[in-house]
Amino acid sequence: MNESSPLVSILINNYNYARFLQQAIDSALDQTYDQCEVIVVDDGSTDDSRGVIERYGDRIVPVFKQNGGQSSAFNAGFNASQGEIICFLDADDYWFPDKVSQVVQHFQSYPNAGWLFHRLQRTDSAAMREQTGWVELDFRASILKGQPSRIALPATSALNFRREVLQQILPMPEPLRISADNFLRLAAIHLAPGLLLEAQLAVHRIHGKNAFESRKDTTYLHAEVNIQTSYYLRERFPEIKAFTDQLFSHSLGQVFGSLGFAKVSQISEANDYLRDFFPMNAWLSQSPRIFYNYAKSRISHS
Repeated sequence: MNESSPLVSILINNYNYARFLQQAIDSALDQTYDQCEVIVVDDGSTDDSRGVIERYGDRIVPVFKQNGGQSSAFNAGFNASQGEIICFLDADDYWFPDKVSQVVQHFQSYPNAGWLFHRLQRTDSAAMREQTGWVELDFRASILKGQPSRIALPATSALNFRREVLQQILPMPEPLRISADNFLRLAAIHLAPGLLLEAQLAVHRIHGKNAFESRKDTTYLHAEVNIQTSYYLRERFPEIKAFTDQLFSHSLGQVFGSLGFAKVSQISEANDYLRDFFPMNAWLSQSPRIFYNYAKSRISHS
């Protein structure tokens, strides 16, 4: 990394968020740190997103592509980037002006950190930006042992990486059309130690199209994404099978309990995981986890 002023690539992924997109782009362009490139990937929007993007001219790097989902947008943005540090921003969120300067400062202070995540301020919460603490974290040994992180990791707009770490993750599997940030987070914490900042450096906007927690099927949605993530993590990083077996089993039980056995057969990655990575000894060791989450989901849906 260029210690004086490393280039930072800001990757904005957008799909039909024209009404929010200008604020996201402006927040990236208005950073107090001036060595930035802003790459906006439009994933085949059908609203006025193209018009919003084109108004910025050469102030940004536009990438227009056919709709392929969040993973494909991440891949396209990274392919267009040049930065030594990569920062992700969802088009319906926005950053505070000092976000990138704080990220660069911490990466320079902790050269072994391969990733940096920070807190997000929700639009429906009181401002708490005075928080300034941070903690160094290294999950690599625990993931190899199948011990999951007990720390809640933030969403896309709080994820920042050194390029050399992302090069080991991207391109990522494009069937992960939603919640692809889960794959990024888990792969990164397996590959490198990192930093978690208490500071809220971005605003995570909650609205009708992204408020999963208010949906009745949120448990199933998260479980399906975790099943998909488990399969693709195991395929890419077979050394973390103890962790992916646990994540898969937990989520499999949730789907069994909430929607029944037939629903599992409709998730191709569930079938693939069972066929490719789940021999009889895995069934024996993971069956208590599967049935516990099955029973828990049945009770919550009764």
